[in-house]
Amino acid sequence: MKLYKITNFVIVALVIAAVYQTGELWLEGTSSHNFFNLMDKGEALFNKQADGNVLLATRYAVGEGEGTFSVYYPDETGTSTLLQQANDVLNEVLSDNDKQMDIVSADWKGILGERCIVMQYDFMVSTDEYLSQYKKLKNNDKMDSFDYITILPSRRPGEESKAYFVNSKTNESVCYTTKKSQSAADFYEKLVTDEKEMTYISTGQKTGASVIWRNLFLPQWANLPYHYSSLREIAAFEKDGVVSRVDIENTVKDFFGNFSVDWSTRDESGDFTFSDNQTVIKYFADTRVLEYYSYEAYGNDNNNIGLLEGYQISCNFLENDTSLTTDVFLADIEKKSNETIYYFDYAVDHLPVNLSVAMQDKIGSRHAIEVTVRNQRVKKYQRYMVNYEAASTQDMELDIQFIDALDEANKTYQETVEEKVITDVKNISLGYYVDLTGNIGLKWFVTLYDYLFVTDTYADTTAQMSQIQ
Repeated sequence: MKLYKITNFVIVALVIAAVYQTGELWLEGTSSHNFFNLMDKGEALFNKQADGNVLLATRYAVGEGEGTFSVYYPDETGTSTLLQQANDVLNEVLSDNDKQMDIVSADWKGILGERCIVMQYDFMVSTDEYLSQYKKLKNNDKMDSFDYITILPSRRPGEESKAYFVNSKTNESVCYTTKKSQSAADFYEKLVTDEKEMTYISTGQKTGASVIWRNLFLPQWANLPYHYSSLREIAAFEKDGVVSRVDIENTVKDFFGNFSVDWSTRDESGDFTFSDNQTVIKYFADTRVLEYYSYEAYGNDNNNIGLLEGYQISCNFLENDTSLTTDVFLADIEKKSNETIYYFDYAVDHLPVNLSVAMQDKIGSRHAIEVTVRNQRVKKYQRYMVNYEAASTQDMELDIQFIDALDEANKTYQETVEEKVITDVKNISLGYYVDLTGNIGLKWFVTLYDYLFVTDTYADTTAQMSQIQ
C-alpha cells in the first residue's frame, strides 16, 4: 500500500473527528507587534477618522448558537450594515472604563455555543496597531497579534457583552466584558443565520494530532449534488468586445477634483492615459488593468496612520470607482516604512473569486485591487477592471465534500512534492476560480504547508498545484 493512501485515511479520520468536536473554529494567518503596548493617543477616534464607520474584516460568520453558521463578505466598498453595527458594539465594549479584561485560552465550544458574530482575517493583525485609538490598557501581559474577533452581544440591556481577540496559532485570547453596551441587545436580534441549502459548520481548531492548526468554517449541504450558477466576467470598459473611451472617461473623471485634465492620449497599443498636474491614470486595454498614481506632496512622508484609518481611507476611495459593482473583501495588508498597501479581491454570493496564478501573472498582481495609502491619502490605486455576474440559471453542480478535496490534495502532495505524513493543513476553502479559459465555477482550495492545491468540486479531476510565493 502506498504511503499516501495510509496518510489519506489518517487525515480523513482526523478531519471527521474534528467535525464532530463541534464548537471549536476556523481561520487563517501574518504577524506584528505587542498587544498591550497600546495607545498613548488619547480618547478613541474610532468612528470619527476618515469620515466613516468601518470594521476591518475579510469575512464574517454569524451563529445563533445552534452549531451552524452563515458566512458573509462585505459589500463593494468593503463594509456592510451588519459590520457597522458590530463596530458600534465593539466600540462600546472597548470604550467602557469599567470593562473587565481577561487573558484566557479560547474556549471555542463555549464561545460558539452562544449567539455571536466572528470576524475572520486572512492574515495576522497587529493588535497594538488595530487598537491604537484607545487608551492604554493597564496590563503587562502581551498578545502580539490576532486573526479574528468574536463578539457575543447581550440579549438584554444591563447584561454582559463580550469581545474576544483571538490568535488561532497560539489559541490565546483577550476577552473584554462590559454591561454598558447600549446597542448590544438590538444587535443580538440581528444575528440570525440564513436558511439556505448551503450552511457552514465549525470544525475543531486542532485535532488530537494537530493536523489542522487553523480554525475553519466549512460548508455542508443538505443534499448533493448542489446546483449553483457559474460566473461570467464582464469587462468594465468594453462593449461588444471593443474598448469604450466614453466609459473610461465616465469612471476616471471621479478620480480628479476637476475633470478638465491637461491632456489625454491613446497610444499604438490601445492604452489610455489621463493626467493633470498631480494625477496620472492609465488603462491598459490588453490586461484590463487601471492604474491611478498621485504625485501630490506628502509632507514628512511617514506612515503613522492606524490600520483602521487606512482601511477606511481605502474604502472611501473605492467609492470613486463608479464602475465597481462586484463586492470586494480585504485579502491582505502589507506595511512598508512610509505606506500601507491594502489588497482586495472580488466576492460573489458570499464566496471569494480567486485568480489563478496565470491570471495573476497577466495582470501583474496577486490580487484584483491594490490601494496604497501614504500620509492619510491614496498614493496608488490599481484594479483589474472587470465585474462578475452569475448566470441566470443554475448551470453547474457540486458533489465533492471538503473531506474528499483534502484527500485529493494530500494524494497529489505525496506524488508531486514528497511522501510524508501531512501535519500542517493550513486552510480549506470553497470559492470561484478564474483562469485564462473564461470558465468560472467553484473549486476547493487546500493549503498544505506552503503549497496551494486547487481541486474540482464535481466528478474526477486531477488537483492543480501552485506554490505560494
